Amino acid sequence: MFSKKEGAILIVRLQPGEELLESLRAAIEKHGITTAVLLSGIGMLTETELGYFQGPGKGYFIHRFTEPCELVSLSGNVSRQENGYNLHLHAALAQAGGGAVGGHLMKATVHLTNEIFLLETGIPVFRRQEDSGTFGLYLE
Repeated sequence: MFSKKEGAILIVRLQPGEELLESLRAAIEKHGITTAVLLSGIGMLTETELGYFQGPGKGYFIHRFTEPCELVSLSGNVSRQENGYNLHLHAALAQAGGGAVGGHLMKATVHLTNEIFLLETGIPVFRRQEDSGTFGLYLE
């Protein structure tokens, strides 16, 4: 992983074989980010798991993709919580046959590269579990 922060922008480049969420979390921690919005994320992934929230008490239905897929869009936000960092990310993937899929990014391994740009906001936020089972975003 390579990362550099200038001003409020953090740029992260991930290498083949890295676990996306673990490596991104490490870069965010290294640079002392409190809260950020993901501006752009592109590259290629493999061994990817996307979640679809089924509703209160049902959790996520997980779609698994073992083949390499293009990461055509990665969006979301990052916040530091009492128990560590929360990465709330959604991904859109393009498959070899031209189809596209998307959902909550649960797990992914970098296939060739990932290029991720984040904007640090500095606005403190926290998450609290709601009746729906989701963890809602709250402003301090």
